[in-house]
Amino acid sequence: MAKTLVSALCALILIATIIATVTEAGAGDRSWRRGGSVTGPWGGTTKFQRYGSCRGGTCARGGTAIGPRGGVGTWANTRSCSGGSCTASGSYVGPRGGVFTRNGTATYGKGGWQAQGTVTGPRGGTSSYQAGGSCGGGSCSSSSTLTGPKGGTWSRDATLNRTGNGWERDVTVTGPGGGTYSRSGEGSCAGGVCDFGGTVTGPRGNTGTYGGSTWWR
Repeated sequence: MAKTLVSALCALILIATIIATVTEAGAGDRSWRRGGSVTGPWGGTTKFQRYGSCRGGTCARGGTAIGPRGGVGTWANTRSCSGGSCTASGSYVGPRGGVFTRNGTATYGKGGWQAQGTVTGPRGGTSSYQAGGSCGGGSCSSSSTLTGPKGGTWSRDATLNRTGNGWERDVTVTGPGGGTYSRSGEGSCAGGVCDFGGTVTGPRGNTGTYGGSTWWR
């Protein structure tokens, strides 16, 4: 079960990074940093740090995660947009040194966006992804799929609702074998700082928690 949960978390990180890179299209000239932790069903805690900045239509973001046994994963992404179209590239280096690279394109406008691209693993296998989303009336929704080199597919569906100075977010990820992982959380912002937290539930009902803060400037 532990290996399955790790695989799910890797897929969550990869798909979430794809979506986050695209949705920065309207971020403007600003920067942020984020810190927090994820605690699994057996008490193991992973700590993470993330950062990002946007200037003149180009955004860069990255981060580090340190697992309960000290393993370190790092990732970095860049995205440039002009005239409603974006190009993006990035990489993820796992605790054992395996490198995943990503290249993709996206289009956005009228409250929505679409993205597609490929991910190449450390052994040369190539995965492909498709993603899209839209926002309106204080709510956003997105969906995406990631198809692996052997045809296995991960899918992700998410909703985000504004609540005054805060938000509520629900995410569901379904793996190739049909197992479902869900994440439910909320957050609020004040004085340039946003605090967030929630739970992650696996297909057997095993539950973890996460929480942290984002600082904007």
